[in-house]
Amino acid sequence: MKSPEQQAAASSPIPVNSRPPVEFLEKYVIHEDQRGGFLGIINKYTWGEVNYIHTRAGVERGNHYHRYTKELFYILSGEIQIDVRNIVTNEEHHFRAKPHMAFIIEPYVVHTFTTIEDSTWLNMLSHRMDEERPDFYKA
Repeated sequence: MKSPEQQAAASSPIPVNSRPPVEFLEKYVIHEDQRGGFLGIINKYTWGEVNYIHTRAGVERGNHYHRYTKELFYILSGEIQIDVRNIVTNEEHHFRAKPHMAFIIEPYVVHTFTTIEDSTWLNMLSHRMDEERPDFYKA
């Protein structure tokens, strides 16, 4: 018997089994001269919302997934334990995120962040959060 999450994913127009739950991004340009520097973080997709997040050490955030929203994270400072699980395949990944690391979490992937140190990051969503119909599901 499928869980409600798996049933919802099965009816999704997004093929959730066909891609990894986390896409790690490489910097697309790094330029430095006498004025300073320029670091290209991402040059694909369209983002509907950008958030700045600060979290104290030892705090857990997330433990939720989205049905159609992709999330981009760019770590500014600190260190964060990231645990992800695809709710369709139950595939799990665990990694530590550090400054200047960028990654995208796909739909139907539960993501939980536990801060090892005080941490700050940018969070970008592919769709703006709709207060009346949020694409936000607790795991």
